[in-house]
Amino acid sequence: MAEELLVGLEIHQQLAIPTKLFCACPPVKSEEFPGKFERRLRPAQSETGHLDPAALFEYSKGKSDLYLWNPESSCLVEADEEPPHPLSAEGLEAALLVAATLKSNCIDEVHVMRKIVIDGSNTGGFQRTAVVGLGGSFDADGERVGVQSITLEEDAARNLGEDGGSRRFALDRLGVALVEIALEPVRGDSAHVGAVALQLGRVLRSTGKAARGLGTIRQDMNVSLGGGRVVEVKGVQKLNLIPKVVEYERRRQSMLRAVAAKLRAKGVRKVACRSMDVTATMARTASPVIKGLVAQGGAVRCISARGLAGLLGWEPEPGVRLGKELAEVARAGSLGGVIHSDEFEKQGVTGPEADALRNAMGCSVEDGLVLVAGRPDSVERVIPVLVSRLEAATEGVPEETRAPTDAGETRYMRPRPGSQRMYPETDIPDIPVPGPLRARVAKAVPEDWESTVRTLESRYSLSSDMALKVYDSDLAAEFVRACGKLRLEPSFVASTLVDLPARLTREGVPEAWCSLPALMAALEAVDGGKAAKEAVPEILRSAGEMGVSVGELLASTGREVLDEAHVAAVVEAVVSRESALIAERGDAAFSPLMGEVMKELRGKADGSLVARMLHQKVSEAAKNAGRSG
Repeated sequence: MAEELLVGLEIHQQLAIPTKLFCACPPVKSEEFPGKFERRLRPAQSETGHLDPAALFEYSKGKSDLYLWNPESSCLVEADEEPPHPLSAEGLEAALLVAATLKSNCIDEVHVMRKIVIDGSNTGGFQRTAVVGLGGSFDADGERVGVQSITLEEDAARNLGEDGGSRRFALDRLGVALVEIALEPVRGDSAHVGAVALQLGRVLRSTGKAARGLGTIRQDMNVSLGGGRVVEVKGVQKLNLIPKVVEYERRRQSMLRAVAAKLRAKGVRKVACRSMDVTATMARTASPVIKGLVAQGGAVRCISARGLAGLLGWEPEPGVRLGKELAEVARAGSLGGVIHSDEFEKQGVTGPEADALRNAMGCSVEDGLVLVAGRPDSVERVIPVLVSRLEAATEGVPEETRAPTDAGETRYMRPRPGSQRMYPETDIPDIPVPGPLRARVAKAVPEDWESTVRTLESRYSLSSDMALKVYDSDLAAEFVRACGKLRLEPSFVASTLVDLPARLTREGVPEAWCSLPALMAALEAVDGGKAAKEAVPEILRSAGEMGVSVGELLASTGREVLDEAHVAAVVEAVVSRESALIAERGDAAFSPLMGEVMKELRGKADGSLVARMLHQKVSEAAKNAGRSG
């Protein structure tokens, strides 16, 4: 019997308001950053005297944080050099509208809190957040999905990457208004979890307060298997990754539980570990990786782990191994990974070297060995975390925070934060929610999103599938505007904006070549008679390859739509050339000849016009061939 999968979804949606949450800066992305400053953050005790484990882990990395800023998108509030301004009235009203749409109980008074975060993403070491609604529900995949809470909060700084000693952040995103919706645990498979997230996104879009575009919505997930410990996965940006991430976590957690069961079956109740410096032992190793690190002044430590021989590289399901888990922990500590005894031969560690290590560690062939190599300070910092992870192998799944990968897997980030990292924001007074505001919000609750899709379907004569695709896309508003100013069929506009970019991307065309300006320029060219509908894919490819705009491409190549006389001449030439094929196949010759004609016209003629002319000419030629025969 399959173990029950539970997923708690937390959706973070950027709000479409004109300013950030606690200042007047606009929520725009900056490309240049004339200013910068550096900070080092350290953890502080909560009001109850506790230190947050996630904050301690981040502090242990010893990294400084470099912040880049542009006055067009940030100010002294983001730099934590000026107190926050009053909470945005537009942001509060937008969050209350989201809460009302989800049938949540809006609170009477907003209390802004500080949440400790010292991974560098907040200049002050905390994030401001405020609950605006409790409870609520919506329907998804034929089921009622419960809402736990709705929170208004500020976004974090934009991560620009890191090196050995520092992390770099842009302040343009810091302080942007978000609404967070925390759902009750969702039961079911990964596809059902994805369907729930999709439906919630549709509800949010119906309010008109959800910002659109990549990066404006992020999903966090709290995943547990079989009633076990909860793993937090933070920052899934693409909806289609959610089922992949959930399925990977199911496999990964199942593997960890299986490893624990095998250890217990061996009588191992706790994995006893020992570590020691083996730099001298491995100084002349045959392993190229370790040899290179030692040559650069690196240290090598070995951890012995009781009973884990054969289990470090065991892969009960595709792509999940305990050794991979350890490598992720090492990488989170700025090391390249680890080498364990189940892969010694593959990594160049010889049998005699392995025997020497076991003798030095005083362990048996039943025990696993883990080699950690790199900068001495990084090695010393990572060893206790790895030992703790190995010692807990009999317990199954550890509580931790993980990040998604582009392939839909997850990687270790840090321990899960504790429950005592919140404290009141003393710079923001409590904010009452007056009756007139409540009434205004209640009146603004939108119709259900299905009604909007039906309106798109009927008003623009779209199929139900295409209307839903338009609604789900980031270009729904652009579609409506384009239909209002162009004389093209709405179905063609919809397929160009929504379907064509995905199809071209699957064919290897870079996403940047299918930008909104390029798509709109191509549609306007068709509308103005400067290009045929069939030419749009080729136009986008050519413009991208040449590094020019669609308008520049059309101007330089003279790519205009041919008149009927030119089209008729090409059709006549092809029909005459392929008379033998027409005599043999009759009207069935139409399809292959259509391909030949369109190839010669190279998208300079409307396909329906070509088809009409060619069909007539093929029929006439077939009849003549029959009479002559």
